[in-house]
Amino acid sequence: MTRTDATDSPLTPDITPASPAAGPAEDTPESLRQLDALLSGLTAQLAGWAERTTDWLGRTSRVTSTSVDKFVRPAVETLLQQPGSPIAGAGFIATLGLLAPDRSYMAWWQGDDMERVDALANFSPQPVSRYMRAEWFRVPVSTGKPHVTGPYIDLLCTDEYVCTFTYPVFRLGAIAGIVGMDVTAQKLELMVLPLLRQLGPTAAMVNQAGRAVVAVATSTDAGDAVRAAPGARSHPVGGHFTVLTAVEPAS
Repeated sequence: MTRTDATDSPLTPDITPASPAAGPAEDTPESLRQLDALLSGLTAQLAGWAERTTDWLGRTSRVTSTSVDKFVRPAVETLLQQPGSPIAGAGFIATLGLLAPDRSYMAWWQGDDMERVDALANFSPQPVSRYMRAEWFRVPVSTGKPHVTGPYIDLLCTDEYVCTFTYPVFRLGAIAGIVGMDVTAQKLELMVLPLLRQLGPTAAMVNQAGRAVVAVATSTDAGDAVRAAPGARSHPVGGHFTVLTAVEPAS
């Protein structure tokens, strides 16, 4: 993906949270409602941040590395240090050309100590940085829509099993980059598992590719390909996931 690719076909900004109508129906169990609220809350935080970033980019005549860091770092600090936050890392990544021709820029921090991630990539002689090929960057930039990647082993940042939530941001109607946040599989399990257990001994939350993110049964691990077991019910939650009341290995 290049800056030219992004601007040849202008995309309509998509910076609103998933519609509540996409969540559980009125007759669904309370545990599913709580689960949908937890996940939708994460998405809403990211959507709000994307909207503020798009607004800031639209008001900024010249975007520089200093101005990006000054704007992004306080938002990341708020996300990482709010009480009970499940977010392991967060930041902003620019598309090629936003700051300089054929150059990207990464402003990403992680952990309680706000460790700067992969800062050397900003000074790489290679115009296409390695993170620009990653699904969590490539998909929202090419589609103009929010995306969740994972669970996967995050070798660029946390070195843990994570889900990465990313949202596109815009400048003058064109894709300017993404804001995103990492949530570890362990944190998601702590949030989701108690509610899944109320739905059945083999209930699971799966991603859009049909892979388990969190599962009740110890025989199903995060990342396993699964399908709905006979008689299972399916419930969309959080705008990006589906809860299956019973799963079995995909053939």
